[in-house]
Amino acid sequence: MNVQQCINTLVSHLPGSHAVISPGSRNAPVIYALHHSSKSCHSIVDERSAAFVALGMAKHTKQPVILSCTSGTAALNYYPAIAEAFYARVPLIILTADRPPEKIDAWDGQAIRQKGVYENHIRAAFQTPDSYEDTTAFKEIAQRVQKCMDSEIAGPIHINIPIREPFYDFNTEGLEEIANEIKKSKTFEISAASIAKHTGLDFNLKKVLMFNGMDDGEDIRLASDDNSVILSDLTSNQTSDVHYWDAMLFSAQSKPNGIDFLSVLRPDVLITTGTTAISKGLKRFLQFHKPEHHFHISSYYEVGDMFETNPTIIHPKEIQPVEETENDVDGEREGAYVNAWLNMTREFQERFSQLEWSTYNEFCVINYVLSKIPKNAILHVSNSMPPRYVSFLLNSDISNITVQCNRGTSGIDGSTSTAVGNAMLAKEDVYLITGDVAFFYDINALYNESLPQNLKIILLNNGAGGIFEMISGPDKMGEALHYQTTPQSRTAENLAEHFGLKYHAADTVGKFAQGIDMLRGSEGAFILEVQTSKESNRAFFEQFKNV
Repeated sequence: MNVQQCINTLVSHLPGSHAVISPGSRNAPVIYALHHSSKSCHSIVDERSAAFVALGMAKHTKQPVILSCTSGTAALNYYPAIAEAFYARVPLIILTADRPPEKIDAWDGQAIRQKGVYENHIRAAFQTPDSYEDTTAFKEIAQRVQKCMDSEIAGPIHINIPIREPFYDFNTEGLEEIANEIKKSKTFEISAASIAKHTGLDFNLKKVLMFNGMDDGEDIRLASDDNSVILSDLTSNQTSDVHYWDAMLFSAQSKPNGIDFLSVLRPDVLITTGTTAISKGLKRFLQFHKPEHHFHISSYYEVGDMFETNPTIIHPKEIQPVEETENDVDGEREGAYVNAWLNMTREFQERFSQLEWSTYNEFCVINYVLSKIPKNAILHVSNSMPPRYVSFLLNSDISNITVQCNRGTSGIDGSTSTAVGNAMLAKEDVYLITGDVAFFYDINALYNESLPQNLKIILLNNGAGGIFEMISGPDKMGEALHYQTTPQSRTAENLAEHFGLKYHAADTVGKFAQGIDMLRGSEGAFILEVQTSKESNRAFFEQFKNV
């Protein structure tokens, strides 16, 4: 019995069909086992990028993806993506090779305190034995991982593997083809009437608002009726009952006393699913106009109180469906709350449509991009301003495309890598809308021997972190604003050539329209760089706030 046989057993019994591997010596037995297993292996050199690539793959498949790296700081480079996976509830299995215990703090190379290194942002952590008498303990760890994946909140699981020398004694003993996938969650359909029945509350004279938060892997569908309004976050990939609700809420709150103007929309009852919300307008609206009751539907019994409403968690299995006759509401009340939302959003949409959408700025660019993305495509959105633009502009029916964004922690790091990981497994085209700071931060996402040819990047280059000149507060920084916005004059042209992507730059409406056609028609990976000025972006955004 040797280390290879033990690791072969571990790998064989782990769930997941894909593994992202970064090079190293200490993880050689893990690499060998993964390569000779039934799992599809992908090589990514930069561990920080590799972890986000795995995140993108896991988001696409809704199954765990395995990560493997060598010991030392290589393991630390996984941490940003692990934190994102933890809060976004994305399943990852992290296999970190380690030095034996006696080598830690003994001035040995690539030896750090790895045991429990991700402790605060992990769903479960295991340490394999540092002796290899039999494979039982390794198999048991894999089985415990499978159990966690099936019964706990989805997220990252860490297995730290101390490996003693010699470890280049390769064999395939213990490798088995075992098809382990995590169980798919049951679909639940929840209506306001079913919540009323479960809680014993009379919703007949109540204004009911239902909200789909970011998709967290559960399959819970909110069903609207005449007594309720459904709003859906961009990342929920569910539909809303009204158009442009986020833009309306934000624009209203940008005006003096705007939050008071929205009081007619205050709900008596709030019903939510999923996790976070991109919409700052919705958060502020509900924090100010608090509902009497907030029920969060989740089988995880875990909820963040982002609306400051002290939600009550209800497991979907506890909720019984209702007959149509039980769903009847008082005639005078029927539809009044729905109509309040419809009227306010329609009036806003009329004014919104009068803006000069033919001008050249980021807001207008994204509005045009969203109208051109093909049906069934996948849209990734980096963080900072892009998800806000898309949330404002994408109307209520988003069923034709799948939208993804790293909103677990909302960092700009790893956005391109996540899109790359998704594109590596997707049959559809994957579009990425990203800002310049996020794009240049994650250049190593393109350092990939298998760069997917279905990747379409729309790069918004305004020469700086433009968001800090759009929101209130940073304008008070004075000369120190330079360190917050990080102005730059780079373009992606040489990067595109270096990594073998097609490229087109646009600094006018005409060049941009031409570029979109080229992007859509391209058979290879493509970067469309949209060069705008901070001044034009800010001017149009101010017009929007005054709608």
